[in-house]
Amino acid sequence: MFGKRDFDSSPKRFWSWFSVEAQGIANALEALSRGETDAEWAIAGLNGRIQRVDSTLEADVVRSLDGTCCLTLTGADAAVDALLETAPRLRGWRIAPPVPGASRARIPFLSAPRPSLDVLASPLTALHEAYA
Repeated sequence: MFGKRDFDSSPKRFWSWFSVEAQGIANALEALSRGETDAEWAIAGLNGRIQRVDSTLEADVVRSLDGTCCLTLTGADAAVDALLETAPRLRGWRIAPPVPGASRARIPFLSAPRPSLDVLASPLTALHEAYA
């Protein structure tokens, strides 16, 4: 007779849930960094919950070296903006949109110019000529 109401679709309800679960997610990430457990369940639960607000939303959580948990939100711009506007300030957490270009791993030495084989071979050539 009564249809199921979708109470979880508001950003306010999501942040209420997140505020309660934030410490558990942080603990799971800490255990993961020590190699004690698998934290996929925490990220899967977080993404399942955030997609109730908007199906385009996705969350990623990493723990920085100083111990701060960083929650990055991706998805449709309007949905991310609406969620970020209502985000609470939680101790030990940083909540942010994705940083453009930061999703790619950057390895500085791969972009450095590489010496040619002639330069690499020159000491061997000089050594070879000395014994010839």
